[in-house]
Amino acid sequence: MTSLERDSRFIETALPELQDYLLSDELYWPLGNSLPRLTPGALLLALRCAEAHSPLEARKWQLELDSVRRRWRSAWEQKALREIKNRLRLWSASVSEWQSAPAENLADYTGEVRGRVILQILLGEVNAPAEQATLGPLDDFLRAKLKPGSFLWETGLETVFPQSDFWFLYGKLI
Repeated sequence: MTSLERDSRFIETALPELQDYLLSDELYWPLGNSLPRLTPGALLLALRCAEAHSPLEARKWQLELDSVRRRWRSAWEQKALREIKNRLRLWSASVSEWQSAPAENLADYTGEVRGRVILQILLGEVNAPAEQATLGPLDDFLRAKLKPGSFLWETGLETVFPQSDFWFLYGKLI
């Protein structure tokens, strides 16, 4: 299954569930069929990736998301803020591991950076100054230890993850 097929399946399964999810207490909503759990960040990430491969389809899904998001704006923002706090805690733990035993954990970076990408996307969704401030020192460490290089994810996604905003996808930890 290609990444577009995987993202498409996730989005098409998630969008009909979105209202129920937003009105629930759950942060990670199970979708079944080995799909990732629904969160605002996971949905926005999948939409961004789909945009790189199928802009027209992604636009259709984005309009559907925008409709639900407008209707349940407060619930969307609350979920997004909860996800930011949770992902920031997980990202902080990853950075701590790289600080304490860098040689043993460097290979984890490519997989773990997904959480940092979602944080970047979500911080564009809601005002979270305390969380943004907490992210600052983590990014300072990362900038000092990141050797600039090629894009980490699959070819074609660079168009929707520009280096200016997603600098942490362009290099590897040293």
